[in-house]
Amino acid sequence: MSVWEINFKDSKQAWDAFVLTSPQRSIFVYTKFLDSLNADYDLVTCYEKGQIVAGAVLIYSEAGEPIARPYPFTQFQGVLLTGSAGQSAHSQITHEFKVVEYFISQLTEHYKKCCLCQTWRLSDLRPFLWHNYHEPDKGLFKLDLRYTGVLDLEKYDNFDAYLSSIRSCRRQEFKKASQMLKLDFSSDEGMLDSLHAMTFERQSIERGNQDSVLVRSICKHAIAGSYGKMSVALLDERPVSAVLFLYDDRTAYYLFGANDPAYRNTGAGSFLLLQMIKGAFEQGMKEIDFVGVNSPSRGDYKISLNAELKNYFITSFASA
Repeated sequence: MSVWEINFKDSKQAWDAFVLTSPQRSIFVYTKFLDSLNADYDLVTCYEKGQIVAGAVLIYSEAGEPIARPYPFTQFQGVLLTGSAGQSAHSQITHEFKVVEYFISQLTEHYKKCCLCQTWRLSDLRPFLWHNYHEPDKGLFKLDLRYTGVLDLEKYDNFDAYLSSIRSCRRQEFKKASQMLKLDFSSDEGMLDSLHAMTFERQSIERGNQDSVLVRSICKHAIAGSYGKMSVALLDERPVSAVLFLYDDRTAYYLFGANDPAYRNTGAGSFLLLQMIKGAFEQGMKEIDFVGVNSPSRGDYKISLNAELKNYFITSFASA
């Protein structure tokens, strides 16, 4: 008889309480964020001695089955584990391995396919690599490497010390923009959506109506729920750039940055981003997650702000 028990549809209350204890937590797995996605989802948990020791979110497509790729504008919706205070390193590694091994065996029996975007804080992916190792015809996990950038705010005494450490062109943009732009804060999700559409159009990236709906919903819920803040750069009272940050208890997430292409040379994007980083220092945040550095131009831009590379994996499964 197994020492673990799986609940494929746990309650929101139980889930959020578990998330708060997990080293792998992020804003993207709290139900207040999940409810902004306008999608059905399962909160799958694994219990040991009456306590949740592992869990994951399974988000559904409109077709009524778990999605086979990460949900748009989300990240780190992979396996979460409980903390391990008091355990020796070897005991922790062995126990977590066995828990995850059992957990994903139950997932793949229950769901024909699933996609879990693992956080960089989940270091042991051997259970995914070795799943059905001796019976590959039953289906294997595919692991896709990705990167994000994380800025450790605790490395700096204050914002000014941080500012002096970034690439000089970013400091110059910030100084120039500070002399011509006005900083404001807004709850107008329509304005963010409009600027976001302009940004995608300039980059020749196709953006569907569902993206628009999702940007608006995420922004609206985050600000109304007090876990998000949107800053706006004004030039002669005209909004030329907007940035949306989301927050949990330790991390600020740079989710959306959007600009009017006609005003790119003002440095408005850097101005806002650095103002939000300054605010994160003042709020006592521990780190900034730049939410992906997976394209050449955007990746280099984020690294220029002194973000450290963190690798993570998208683990996806489809039954044979």
